[in-house]
Formats: sequence, structure tokens, C-alpha cells
Amino acid sequence: MSEAELAAKRKKQKKKMTKILSKAWQLERAEPFQEVDDDQVIAVGGDGPMDLTSMGKNLDKDVYQLGRKGWEQFAADLGFIYNRFIACGRKSKLAKTHLKSIGELLGHIDENLIKISKDSKPSPDSSSSPKKRKAGALDENGHIPKKKNARSHDRSDTPTLSQREEKAMNNLIKQIEDCGGDKSQVSSFRVKISQTGERFQTAFYSAQGRKFKSVPEVLKFLNLADENKSSASGSSKSKPLTKKGIPKNARDLENERKRLNRELDKLMKNHDKASKALDDFQNEQSNDNSQIDDDLIPFDQKKNRGLWSVLSKPEMSSFPGLPASCTQEVLMTWDFLCTFSRTLSLHTISLDDFAAALIYKPQSQEDSISPPLYLAEAHLALLRLLLNDVSSDSWWWSTLETPETEAKEEITKGEADNIAPTIKFDFGALIDYDEDVTITQKWIQALEDVRTRRANAGGSIKAAIKSAISLTQNPVVKAYLRKSMRGWRGSDAAFAKQSVMWLIGRFREARPDIWGREIESTILEENKAKVVREASVAMEDLEEAENDEVEDIQDGEGDSDNEDSDEEEDENEMETEEMYKQKIPDPNRVTGDQKEDLSAPVTTSIPYKPPPYVVDLLLPPGKPAFTSNIVSPFTWSYLAGASASRVLHRYKRLRNEVDDTLREFREMDPLNLGERRRREQISTFRVFSECFAEAENGHECPIEAAVKHLCMGESYLKLTALQRLCILRVLIEAAYDTYHVNQCVQGNINDRKSAIKQLENEEKRAKKEAREETLKVEQAARERLAKQAKDEFISKKRRELIRKNKHTGEFENDYLNSLTEEEIGNFDEDTKAEYDALPGPKNFSKNEVRTMVSKINDESAFNTSELEILTLEEIESREKLALSEMEEEMAELGDSNDAFNRETSSRIQNLKREIENFNEWNKILPEKRAEAIEGLKDAIDDGTIKALRSAIRVAKQALLCGDDDETGGMWTLDLLRDAALELKHAEKRKRVTEAQKELVAKRNKCFVRTEYIGVDKAFNKYWHFDHDEGGGVWYDANFKIHSGDNNEVDDSTPAMEASQIQIGAKDEESDLRDTEDEAFIKFSRQEYHPSGLVNSLVRHHDGCLTSSKSLRGLIKNLDGKGIREGSLKATLKEILEASGLVSADKNEENTEDENIIKTSGDQEHFLHAKSMAMTKPEEFGIVDSIDFVDSFQSGIGQRCRLRRVEDEISAPDSATYVMGTVIGWKIKTTVSEFVNPETQEPTVVEKEEVVWSLALDHGGEEEIDAFELLNGIIRAKKWKHQYPGYSEHDAPLFAYRNKVGRFCGRAADAPYAASRFFFSKLMIKREQEFYPSLKSRSYENNWGGKSGLRNAWIASLKDNFDDINTLRDGILTLEDAFHELCGEPVQKEDDGNKKSPRELLDDEILRCDIELESLGQKISGLWHCYDSRAVFREIISNSNSLGIYALGLDLICRNTQAYLDATKPTNTRKSTNYFANQYEQQGMYATSSGRITRSAYSTDPQSSSGRRLNSWQQQHSDY
Repeated sequence: MSEAELAAKRKKQKKKMTKILSKAWQLERAEPFQEVDDDQVIAVGGDGPMDLTSMGKNLDKDVYQLGRKGWEQFAADLGFIYNRFIACGRKSKLAKTHLKSIGELLGHIDENLIKISKDSKPSPDSSSSPKKRKAGALDENGHIPKKKNARSHDRSDTPTLSQREEKAMNNLIKQIEDCGGDKSQVSSFRVKISQTGERFQTAFYSAQGRKFKSVPEVLKFLNLADENKSSASGSSKSKPLTKKGIPKNARDLENERKRLNRELDKLMKNHDKASKALDDFQNEQSNDNSQIDDDLIPFDQKKNRGLWSVLSKPEMSSFPGLPASCTQEVLMTWDFLCTFSRTLSLHTISLDDFAAALIYKPQSQEDSISPPLYLAEAHLALLRLLLNDVSSDSWWWSTLETPETEAKEEITKGEADNIAPTIKFDFGALIDYDEDVTITQKWIQALEDVRTRRANAGGSIKAAIKSAISLTQNPVVKAYLRKSMRGWRGSDAAFAKQSVMWLIGRFREARPDIWGREIESTILEENKAKVVREASVAMEDLEEAENDEVEDIQDGEGDSDNEDSDEEEDENEMETEEMYKQKIPDPNRVTGDQKEDLSAPVTTSIPYKPPPYVVDLLLPPGKPAFTSNIVSPFTWSYLAGASASRVLHRYKRLRNEVDDTLREFREMDPLNLGERRRREQISTFRVFSECFAEAENGHECPIEAAVKHLCMGESYLKLTALQRLCILRVLIEAAYDTYHVNQCVQGNINDRKSAIKQLENEEKRAKKEAREETLKVEQAARERLAKQAKDEFISKKRRELIRKNKHTGEFENDYLNSLTEEEIGNFDEDTKAEYDALPGPKNFSKNEVRTMVSKINDESAFNTSELEILTLEEIESREKLALSEMEEEMAELGDSNDAFNRETSSRIQNLKREIENFNEWNKILPEKRAEAIEGLKDAIDDGTIKALRSAIRVAKQALLCGDDDETGGMWTLDLLRDAALELKHAEKRKRVTEAQKELVAKRNKCFVRTEYIGVDKAFNKYWHFDHDEGGGVWYDANFKIHSGDNNEVDDSTPAMEASQIQIGAKDEESDLRDTEDEAFIKFSRQEYHPSGLVNSLVRHHDGCLTSSKSLRGLIKNLDGKGIREGSLKATLKEILEASGLVSADKNEENTEDENIIKTSGDQEHFLHAKSMAMTKPEEFGIVDSIDFVDSFQSGIGQRCRLRRVEDEISAPDSATYVMGTVIGWKIKTTVSEFVNPETQEPTVVEKEEVVWSLALDHGGEEEIDAFELLNGIIRAKKWKHQYPGYSEHDAPLFAYRNKVGRFCGRAADAPYAASRFFFSKLMIKREQEFYPSLKSRSYENNWGGKSGLRNAWIASLKDNFDDINTLRDGILTLEDAFHELCGEPVQKEDDGNKKSPRELLDDEILRCDIELESLGQKISGLWHCYDSRAVFREIISNSNSLGIYALGLDLICRNTQAYLDATKPTNTRKSTNYFANQYEQQGMYATSSGRITRSAYSTDPQSSSGRRLNSWQQQHSDY
């Protein structure tokens, strides 16, 4: 029997019992049995009900079971009421009369119930009358004997505490089993018995530590206490509230009534207090709506399998042309360029267009093709940020090693032995000076800042030294530091840095106790003496200083704190500095005849500088200025390569410093050169993850290969997509350290705090409104409960008055029926007291209020005044009952032919029609309802408004709710009620989100970094990017690792071997801690994977969920009870609501069969479309590469790439491309109307065609015909596999314009800024800038004279600008002209062993000596030597790149400008003679810095003079 049928029978039985009880209530003179107030009757014991009111309460509580057993209990309870009166002799005659009448009513049900009601009597010993003492119970003196002292028994049989506890526990288990429970409910309980004097106290404790003082408390906690039984037993034992006997007069009666009212008020107050305490306890214990840790939620195999089924089929897992392991790097790079677009002055671009720019390949291999404009703008923006920032000073180095341009690298820790002292002083006096350890640590720490400064950062070094002078109290240290700053030359602080580094190195070596090491005093003194001896020996090589200076050092006196004295120069110190410069070796240069000792310990953390490449030779000595002509749309790729080379060198150095610091901290031996070189070779694999995709397969590292490719002057377009990504990635890594980015982030942090505060205030306001709304609903619920109690009381009293009036006849019935509520409440004193004692809105418990609030919310969700919640079985039972009633009515009415009137016949016909429709609905309803219920479950899990509305609409169509004629309200399925409430909450959530939308947007503009939106139970991370137009959700799947020791992996979670998931270089764990410490090693490895099994980066398994179906599937399989997944689920719902994605797997609006999309069976139509495309292209349309779809038999499930043109008239070449998946097909009827030319009448033509439905990745559906389908499939295949020759020339990428920065010029000129035409214009412009100045300094002008070479050169560039050979010859011609205009050409040396320019460029060692830049002030021509010019012309002659030509043009212009500056009238005779005389003794000339240039070996020093000879002097040089 179904639950619905049982409920119907139970309801029918309750109705009959209520009818019998009602007749018993209405019997004549039944008032004593309705509510008992007689003390003698109350004193009678027993387990039955007290009166008819108690019986009614039992009926309301469904105490009586269904069937015979329930009737027997009902008869026994009913008879027990009257037998109580008979037993105590109170109104026994009336009780017997009523019992006989009740027996007759019960006899209609069953004759045996009469006997049961008569036999239901209280037990004989249940009377509360006192027992009389026996007469013989007196002692020998005639007194009542005293009770025996219970404590005087023999204590040998007294049980122990453990025995008492065991007995108490057994008693508890017995009580639980008697109440219908199970002993397993208290399996975790424990009992404790404590003894105080002669008394024993028993206490029970639960597993959570809660204390219970008695067994009834435990039963109540486990919901096993029988309230009726306890109340009955309690009432039998409790003392009567009234005095015994009947009041003698009215005064006693009034006093008794007052006392009872006071007692009633007291009990009501205690009841309210106890109810509130109970409600508070239940609220604290109910945690159904609170979230818990995800790890504490039981593992759900079904949800886990569903989650991984969604993650295993993303719409996008990688970008075409890029390895899957680099997906996160693409996202990070694109997100940085979008996030910091304002800082970079770079207009944003979509993710698809960014990936298309990286994988762009020109259709032809012509050199004139430029990369996409966005790449040029992005690289130029990054170069501007880096070159204009002071942070790049720390990593930009030049290949020219002159004192003016070289910034010596840091001398790292552990190099003290290789640093020579620079100042001679008493080191022992410095060590022996007694100074506070804290002060010593402070000035040593202040000097440590010098270690990280470059030698040309004079200001920073001076500030650190002065800070140390102000901190220390040691006079010797002060004097030494002041001495180190003497002889300062400009910004060159190499001497001061060397002095400071020697001091802190030796001081650390002599005083290791300063840094917390515990060393015995004897060992410390020996160590001091040893270091002092070594320092004295090292300082013996220094020249003796003057006596007064030496005394100043020893006595701690000398230079004052005046800044002027700090900057004074001294010749002796100048000589010491020059000696220092000559002695110091370059740790990064190993000549050809030198070989490293790989077993020697390392002395520096600076890695080898790479040999200068072609681009390095063409760059200026110092860091290029972004505002100069060297940074242009022609040269950005080569400058990006040069910058990336230097950034990589910096990160190698930082990695080396980390290794040395870790080993020094653990007091390990320094690395040897062999180990250092091995680590430097894999350093890029320890820094950047995108290098690993190809390098692990034996290929060259993509970063280093890309840098070498660009720095050697090769084309940017020849780089792979991965190499292009590597260059951007390295530049962005350096951009994170720039001042501008840090300032932007810091400013955004402050703005974000303000925005978050405003958002929090708005959230508080929303919560306040929600709380106020909740309070209003609670108040309405309390008022409703109070009204119901009041209506019930008034109805009850009205019935009592009418019943009493039947006997007295005092009032008329119409009068009683017309009484108002207030009149009934004030009818008499008793009624008024009861009316005043009615519970008010504040007197109801929270459970009652909560129940009423839930009911009100249910009714408001359906906009009805009364709502009945039913299960599916109850709905079906109601329908069966309605059908049976219609059939019974049909049977009563008979056949329509036998009807006597028209109304009956019409009623019969209507009934037949309704029955037939009902039967037809019953055939299809079960299936529809099953689908509707599944849809409701999915929608509730989904939680979005659209899904809930759709599911509710389908459920209503499946007749899962309807109007209730009996109550005037509605009835509904319980699951439909839950969906309606969830919809209400979702709409409320959306309203709050819309109200906070502007504040959220303001907060998001204050970016700091893109954080992941959440983590699921399996630690998979999810991201959503604000700049992503598609609104997809990216994830990083965290695969499990199984090995030989760990094979217990559930089948639904993907797992891989540890060797398969590792990528990149492994950690040097020996530097961290002893590898035998497995706990620490596992902890450190969890940075890479939660399992702690791998010590390197792991492969990323990324994907993007863009469709509504996949996002809803993800939301469905997340558990909202967990903290992590609950937050993630709520965020995903907001994203899904905001994205507006349309579900692609449902056709909610289409109801006709012909419009329903079919998911299979399109093979015939697809093959016909292919046949038409191959045989009749003129009718079908031209489809290129039709052979790509030869193997396809169906279009369903295929990926398709559509091309859409927004405006075919004004912009036919501007298109957008979207990806989608074919999900079905259908036959569509199209109606077209045209005018018949013969009849001139409109003609309507209907045409059927096959269309396929495409679910777009970014949401929505689209219908396409066969022509679009074939082209889209072919286009998707070519795009995915990067088919040679395939290019989307009309994609939005090629219409990109930087509206913010415009680094490539105006918007109209930006696409052609790197073209040959613009380069030819640039050459003409630069020539025109320098020619007037050169002409004025030249005696013979063959360039701009009558020969016409200049005009011919300009004409050739204007006419043949598109020819690369013309441009190459043009720049070589320009160099030849400027070289001639700048003075005498340098002569070639007659050296048979001299190498050719090509050999110089190919030799990495000799390439380090190539110098193309004209430096110093003694410049007599465009080039300082013949080899420089030959190398330059060799570079230009063998290059086909406009970028190299642009760098060469800028080099020519720089050397020309240097020549012009050196030959100014103000700098002709005096300065030239000064430098010539200064180096005359050397037989060569040099720059003012003392650097001997290559030109010294190719020019006669005597031939150079301070003034140029005129034509007569040249002819008569002998004079």
C-alpha cells in the first residue's frame, strides 16, 4: 500500500475518532469530564488521559495508530476517563451513564471496544489516600519506633564506584531500549559517579563533553522521552494546587481564584523562559545551513565523477600553435598587458586576438611583411616602461668596457679573500674597540647596502657610508670610512665600494660572534689574531701614506663631517684608485688561453656575460633612452631581444645569490666552479616555466634561442609562437620590478581599500535591509500565530456558551452568534482571565515562529494566501480520488440517452470528456513529471534565475501544482516549492548584485593582481578574467600522482606517474636541509603539488569552460556545504548570471515537432552537401580544400569556425571569427516573396532547407546552412593545426590601433610605421639633419657638390624604396658620404695576420674587442679605426632586416654627432692639445678616461693636432 493511501486511511480513522469524542463532549452535563479540576479525581493515578481535552490533544498529536491497535487504545483511554470518577466516587452515577453512551458509539465500530472501555480502570493501589499504620507497629514503650538508619548496614557489601558506574550505564541502556531506542545511541557516552560524604552523584557525558545529571535528561536529549507519560506521571506525584475541600463561602472562593491566577502567571513566565532557553539551545545545535571544511564532507563518488567528466571535456584546452603546458603563461602575459594597460599606455585586446598575434605567420616569406601592429605596440610599451625606469640600471650592461660606460658588478659574499685592501690602517685597533653588539650590527647592516649597488651608483654608496658613520661609535671605523670617500670622481664609487666590501668581509671573518654564533673566548681571540695578521700582510703592498694621514686613521681623527671634506680629491688616493682598477680582475672574462679550474670554489655569484651579438655592437654604450631614435617601430624586436638577454643574466645572478646564501646559512662549503656552471646552464629552467615545453624533448631552450636569434639580427617573424611568448614573458618579469608598476600597484591598493570600504558599507546596508525584512516577516508570523490562538479561543468559548445556553435558555442563539470577540472575552470573570492570559506575539517559541515564517515564505513564493505542500504520491492519490469521484458521479447519472433533461445530459458528456482527457494525461504525465523533477533538481543545483524559471515552467506544465478549491489557495509539489524559494533567493541576490555593480566595478578597476575565484575539494583552481569578452572560466586541474607506494586512487580522479608530471629543473634540496628529513622535504615539495612527491614544477592541465552547459555541469557537481566549494559555487553562479549564456542543450521555446533540433541522422544531408560542393560549385558555392572533410560522414559534433562580417557595404574586409560545436540539425521552412515580372503580382514561395544548429563557445546558438557548415569545419581544422598558408587577414587583430599610446605614430600610419617606405623617409630626414653641419666643417664636399651624388641618392630612395637592396646600398652610401665629410679616412693596416671582419664577427672571443662607438673628445672622424668601419659595413651588407639598418643608421648618426661635438670651436686647440700632451709619452692617444682605444694602434699620434689645416697649409705641409 502506498504512502498516499495510508495517509488517506489514517485521516479517515482520525475523523471518526474526532466525531466520537465530539459526541462525548456534547453529552448532557459533560462539563466535569471535559476539563478536570477536582482534586480527588486528579489524585487518582494511572497512565490514561485526564479528561476529554487531553484526549483531543492526543488526537492532534496522532498518538493513536492506524488499525485495530489504535482503536483499542482510543477506547481504553476514553473509558479510563469515566472510570477515574467511578473509582474515587465523584459523580460516579453520571460517569456510568456517559460511559454507557460512549460504549454504544464504540459498538458501531467494533463490539469488543465496549468491553475494553469498561475494563479500562485505574489500579487499586493508585489512590493517593494515606495508608494507615498497623496497630502492632509500636515499641515496648508505646511509641512509634524510629526508622532504621540506612547507613548502619554492613559495609562489606557496599559496591565500588566502578561497579556503581557499570550499574548506572546498564540502567541507562535499559531505559533507552524501553523507550524504543538503541544502545548504539549511547555507545560513545560515559558515566562518572562522584562521592560527597555519604552521598553519590551520577553524571553522564556525551562524546562532545556535554554533561547530563540524570537518565531523563539523556532520554530528552535523544528525543526518547514520552511527554504524555512524563506529564501524567508528574501530575500524579505533584501536589494539588488547591487546598483540600470546597471553599466555604464566596470570600474563600475569590481568594482561591486570585491565588490560582498568581500561580498561573508565574507558571506562564517560567514556561516562556524555558521555551526561549530551549529555542536558543536548538538554534546553537542546528548546523544544517552552516558550511564546514571540505575535507570533513564525506567523499561523494558520483559528484567527483561528474566533476571530472566536465573538466575532461573543456571547450578550449590550449591555444593553436602553442604547447598545452604554456597556456597559463599565455593567460598571465595577456592579463598583465590588459591589467596594466593604463600604465603601459597600451589599448587592450581580446584573448583570442592576442593568441592569434603570437601564432601569426605571413602567407609569403617576403621580408617586407611586418609583425602584427599589436606586438609592436606591446613591445614598445614594455621597452618604454623598462628603459625609463631606474630599476633597469641594475641589470643593463654594455659590451663596451670603458670606465665611462662600464658599471662593475656586485662583489658578493664569500669573496673577501680575493678583495685587495685599499687603505693602510691598524685593523687590530678596529677589532679590539669595545662597542655595543647592537650598534655594531646596525652599522654593518647599513654598509651591506653597498653590496647591492653598482660601482657607478655614487649617491647610494655615499648615503650608506654616511649612515654607518653616524651609527658607529668606533673612531677607527669612522676615520676609515671617511678615508674611503676621499678621491671621489663624479659618480664612480669603485674605490669606496672596494674599501667597504673589504672592511665588512674581514670584520665578519674576525667577529663571527656578532651574528649569534656561540664561540669560546680562546678560539675567538685566536681567530681575531689570525685575521689581523692576514690583513697586515695584505696591506704591506700598499704604499706608505703620509704620517699625518696614518696617524689620523690610527687615532680616529682627521676628516670632519663636512661634506666638502668628503669630496676632496687627493693625488695619492687617485694613484691608489688607479692601482685598484688595474689590479682588479674581471670575473666574467675568460680569454682563449685561460682555462677554469672546475674544482676551485666560486668567488662570485655573477655569471658569465654572454658574448656581444650583432645587435649589442650597434647599441650605444649606455642604456638606450626611449625618447631617442634608436627605439622605433623598426628596432623594437632587437631591443626586446637585447633587454631579455640582460634580464636573463640578472635572474641567473639572483639564482646564484640564493644558492650561495642558503649554503652560507647552513655553513656549508661554497660551490665549486663545475657545479656553479652546471646550475647556470639550467638556470632558465629554474626560473621560467614556459621554457620546458620544447627543451625537455632535447630542443634548445626557447628563451635563449629567441634571444640569440634576435640579437644576431634575424627576423622576428621567424620566431616560433613559443619563442615570441618567451620574449614577452621575460620583459614582463622585469616590468614587475619597475618603479612605475609598483607605484601603480601601491596606489591601487590604497584606492582599493577605499573602494572595498564603500562596498562593505553597501553590503552592510543590504544586510541591514535583509535583517529588517526578516524581522518584519517574523513579526507577521508572530501576529499570525497570536491571531490563530485568539480565533481558536473565541470559537471554543462561543461553542461553550451555545452549549450551556441549551440548558439554561438565558440567551437567544442569534444573540450569542452576534457577539464580538471583545464581548466574548469579557463575558464573565473566568473568560476574561483566560482571554487576558492568551499568548501574545512575543510569547511564542522560536520553533513555532520559524515554522510560521517558513509557511509565509512558501505562500509568498507562489503569491497565494494558503499553500499545501504535497509529495508526488499524494498528488497521484488526489488525482486517483478525483478520477474515482468523477466515475462515481458518472455512474450515478447513468447514460446520457436516459437523461431526463438537457443539463444532466450535458453534465454526462462533460464528465466523459474529462475522464477521457484524464486517462490520456495519465499516459504521458509520468514521463513528463520525471523529466520535470530532474529539471527541478538540476535547476536547484544550478541556482541561476534562468534555469530555475525554465524548470518551474516545465513543472507547471507537468501539473505539479494547481489551485485548491477547498482552501481557496494552491497545492504544489515539495520539490517545486524548493525551486520557487531558490528562485526567490536568486532574484534577491541579483538585486543586491545589481545595486552593488558600480561599486564592484570601481573596486575591480583598482587592480592589484588577478586572483583565482576559488578552489574545489580536489584543489583545482579556477580563474575568470574581467577582460575576457567570452566570459569563460579557466581552470588548472590538479591530477593525482600515484607511484609504487601509493596506488589507492579512486577511478574517477585522473592520475599520473610522478615522472610524467614533472617538468623543468629539480630543486637542489641538498641546499635546504638534510635530505633524510622526510617530513621537511615533503613539506617543501608541497609548493609544487599537494602530494609532496615531486621536487620540480608540474605540468599544467588547463582548460576553459565557456558554454552554459559546461558551467552548469560544473556548478551542479560542487557541494555547497563546503567552505571552498560553497564560495566557488556562489561565484560561478554570479558569473553565469552576468555572462548571459544561453543553454545550448535545450529548446525551451520550440514546441512544434518540425522545429525541434535532431541530434542525429544528418548523414544523408551532409553527404549531399559535400557532393554539391564538389560537382556544382556554381550553385552551391565555392568551398576551398573540400578534401579536408572527405572522411566525415556527419556534421554533428564537429568543431566549426564561423566568419561574420558586421557591415558588408562599408567594411567588407572587417570580420570576426567565432568557434562553436555542431549540436544538431533540422529542416527549416523559409518563406520568400517577390514580384512576378510577367503578371506584376506578388508571389510567395516556400522553400525547405537543412540547417545545422551551432552552440557557440562564448554562449548562444546559431543556425547555419550547408555552405557555412563545410567552410566552418575546414576553417576550424586549418586554424587548429596551423595549416601552412592559412591566414585570417580580415580578423580584428589586423584592425587594431593603440588609442592610448600610439608608439607607432598616427592611427593611419601605424600599420606602415615599419615599412620600407617609412625607413627611406627616415634616412632622408636624418641625412638632412646632419648634412648642413658636416658641410661647414668639410674642405672637400663631393657629396653635396656638383657631382650630384646626394640628389641621386635621395631620388633612388624615393623611387625604389620598396627594394631592400636599394635601402641597403642607400645606408652604405650614406655611411661613405659621412665618413668622407668627417675628415681623413682611416687607413687599413698592413698586417698579414689581421683577421677579416667576418672572422671577427664569428669569433665570440674577438667579438668582445669590437668597438663601433666613437668615444671621448679626441675624435677625428666617423670611425676611430679601420676595423670598426669594416665590421659595420660587413654587418649591414649581410643583413636584410630593416631593424638592423635602423640600428646602423642610428650608430652613424651618433658617431657623426660625437664628431660634431668634438670639433666645436670652443673645444679645438686647448682641449685637444691637453689630451695629446697628456698621452704623448705613451706614444698614443686615449680618451679622457684613460681608456686606450683600438684607434691608438692605427693612427700616428704626431699627425693629430688641435687645429685642422687649410688647403694652402696642406699643400705646404713641410712649412
